[in-house]
Amino acid sequence: MLSWHLPPLMLCLILLLSLGPHVIHAGCREEHRDSCEAICPPNSLHNCTIRAAVILPASPIYEMSLQKILPALELAEQQIKKQQILPKNVKFEWMAYDDKCDASYAAVSAMDAYGKDCAHVIFGPACDYALATVGRIIKYFRSEGTPLITVGGFTFDFQKPKTTCLDEFYMLLRVGMLSFRDIGMFSLAVMKKFNWNHALYFYERNGYYSVAGLHTCHLAMNTLAEFYRDANITYSSFVTDSGNGNLTEDMIREIGVSHGEKLAAAAMG
Repeated sequence: MLSWHLPPLMLCLILLLSLGPHVIHAGCREEHRDSCEAICPPNSLHNCTIRAAVILPASPIYEMSLQKILPALELAEQQIKKQQILPKNVKFEWMAYDDKCDASYAAVSAMDAYGKDCAHVIFGPACDYALATVGRIIKYFRSEGTPLITVGGFTFDFQKPKTTCLDEFYMLLRVGMLSFRDIGMFSLAVMKKFNWNHALYFYERNGYYSVAGLHTCHLAMNTLAEFYRDANITYSSFVTDSGNGNLTEDMIREIGVSHGEKLAAAAMG
């Protein structure tokens, strides 16, 4: 599990360090520069610390939980020190916050990281609703904003430009290797390959809850719907949660009766 997370995390740390020494004006509001924003103490370069908040669920049922990710982050720190990318006088202080994959807890965790612990950077959240809440406010943290790095952010909104203060999720950096947009592009490519013009999706509203939290599959279906509308593909969906508990009967009814008759009529007409 750790090896799967290690490469992107190392990339994040390297990126963070490469940006660190430069003077960049990224603030989205006027705010006095706090002394705690300095990585190194005044007149000293021997004891520098990057305070990194890690906002993730503590429960191990989630794919990206604190107990899985914190060891991976520590391994990433060891590797970049071993490769002499991170100077010996700079260390990370990992500060863990349990957001319970909940938007409210995530917001409180971010405020604590900002107000109490003066975090320089935030890793997480990974659950989409929690990430959306924190992602909207981090550009107002500190005089230059606080960067947020996540492997989450699967929905369409997180794919939009994030280069200015006017952008909703400015200061948010997605490093995940897959998103619902990618799944939508793949699905659309398959539909076009076989000249299919009609689709019926069966899904559980909270399926894959361990990946992105509440309504994971529902959010994925919303993204697919965007692609299908743009491509003029007829689509419909059936939420298995609303069925009678017998998926076989639901499929026979929905595919064979409700939609089968419509497709047959369209073909004949």
